Amino acid sequence: MRRTGPRLAFVMLAALCVAGCGYGFGRGGRVFAPELRTLGVEALSNDTREAGLEKRIALAIEREFAMRGPFHIASTPDEGDLLLSGAVRQAVDRPVAFNSKDEVLTYQTVLALDLELRRRDTGALLWQAKGLRETGDFETVASVIVTTSSDFRRSTLNAEDLGAFTDIQLAESRRRETLDRMLRSLAHDVYDQIMEDF
Repeated sequence: MRRTGPRLAFVMLAALCVAGCGYGFGRGGRVFAPELRTLGVEALSNDTREAGLEKRIALAIEREFAMRGPFHIASTPDEGDLLLSGAVRQAVDRPVAFNSKDEVLTYQTVLALDLELRRRDTGALLWQAKGLRETGDFETVASVIVTTSSDFRRSTLNAEDLGAFTDIQLAESRRRETLDRMLRSLAHDVYDQIMEDF
């Protein structure tokens, strides 16, 4: 008497592997009307003392959508089927770590903004975020920088060069890199929230 059970199970398993089980992960998220193909990013208003920050944020958001799709970036905001607008409400550096002489070792940069996405043709509000925040820390003196951290290794500074900087030069360089990283993260979050319908 032949045993066909194991052989039959193997054949069925192989057939399922070849054919697939029919389950899959859906893309999920927001579904936009097919006529909405382009995104225009308006010049954001800037309620802060950080000159040009509104342009840097708008550019970071445009880059994120250009890289990840599905919308094309309109040449001018008025040409977009969708219009993203808003305001930069806050951009501050807060001291968060001090030495024994009360000198600041680390600052935390805080950005806060309000954004909204509307259909240009109807003005219908599709997405809105009030008080969207992003934070990042930066060091002001070389002695507190952890040169083996992934954050430092991604930076443009070399550990050997830290001694050549004055504290002011180092703080400005670290702040600039921190702000760049924050803008990339912010743009990524804005994209995810819009596309996933948060």
